[in-house]
Amino acid sequence: MQYYIGPPPMNPLARLLAGILAVLALAGAFFFGVFVLALAVGVGLIAWVGLWLRMLWLRRKLSGSGVDSVADSAAEQRHGAAQRHRNEDVIDAEYTVVSRDEDEKR
Repeated sequence: MQYYIGPPPMNPLARLLAGILAVLALAGAFFFGVFVLALAVGVGLIAWVGLWLRMLWLRRKLSGSGVDSVADSAAEQRHGAAQRHRNEDVIDAEYTVVSRDEDEKR
């Protein structure tokens, strides 16, 4: 048995009007949802474009400053460490830890 807050309208014109209003409310909710979804996609797209432009700007800035870019560092890794350090600026040294206890006592 169905329970209503109020009894359903008995007038056929009132029933037709209630049906039309219900369809309009559903259509309005649907289009409001589409609008909110389009707004969220638009904000996400703007954020993505902003991050993409920021990355391009940083790459251009880093490439002009002499810092190796990601592609250059990947190419260097393929060629090995021996070719990267061919210049005479690298100092090779060895060391031995004498005692760690003396450093802790001080």
